Amino acid sequence: MGFPSDIVLPNSARYYTFLETKKRYNSNYDIVWSFQYKLPRLTSNYEDNILSGANIPDKYELGFSTFLTTLSSPVSSLPGQYIGDQDPASLLSGGQITSESDISIITEDGIFVVTDENVLSGGLLKIAFDSTGFYALSGRDGRTGTGLTNVKKQSLVLRDYNSNVIYNESLSSISTSFSTLSTDTFRTIRFRYVNLGQKLFIDYHESDTTDYTTLTTIDLGFRLGNYSNLNDIFCGFAFTTPISSSSADLSAKEFYLSNFHIEGYEGATVLTETITSAEIPVNPAGAVSTISNITARSV
Repeated sequence: MGFPSDIVLPNSARYYTFLETKKRYNSNYDIVWSFQYKLPRLTSNYEDNILSGANIPDKYELGFSTFLTTLSSPVSSLPGQYIGDQDPASLLSGGQITSESDISIITEDGIFVVTDENVLSGGLLKIAFDSTGFYALSGRDGRTGTGLTNVKKQSLVLRDYNSNVIYNESLSSISTSFSTLSTDTFRTIRFRYVNLGQKLFIDYHESDTTDYTTLTTIDLGFRLGNYSNLNDIFCGFAFTTPISSSSADLSAKEFYLSNFHIEGYEGATVLTETITSAEIPVNPAGAVSTISNITARSV
């Protein structure tokens, strides 16, 4: 299939990436999106476990991710441990930045954020849920990350606009009720990208309630001060199973995705409004009289 040598998958592997391209969102405003998924627990194929009725809930390799990007189509999207990322080799072959005019985004601190499709992946943020934790691995072509001995199974991993890992935690260390990806009923996950890219809230609720619980809040480490392509942010989703194995037995048998929903401001103009208020009244300083020779008497 032409994948790089570090991606090892069986012929029966399943993977896909899609973008919602009908609407373009302005990153100067909050972007909120959500989806529902269901990943039924697996039963072991081993006879002794079948006879005893034991379940092996996490006997699979599966990852799914969601992301914000300036690209209108997935370019060189890779499955396996990349969970829909662009091939690092194609990132490096895109060319060099020659002037400030080549930069799409500048943070409030003056740091260049490259999202041009000929230079980097176009991604602002990538959020991955990974049963193996391999999405956090470092790799070829200078891809940063953790070592194999430090991966965290059933993990939540975030990579930023430079594909650097900025968050890597096991779900069990974040939540006692959302400690594994397995769920026999639909679980809703909501993402809130707010304050010009400064913060991300991840919330969820199970099928028996409509009240969201905050899974985690992440400071993203930058603030977008100037973005020359204001109304050109797309939201996407990627899925792959297995992650890094030639064994078809490690593929998730069923994965359901529904109700992919996005809310945000559509338009290139940043709306501003000047708010005025009435002046605060000030009492003028008056004459002060000093009174002396005052005594107190108890009654």
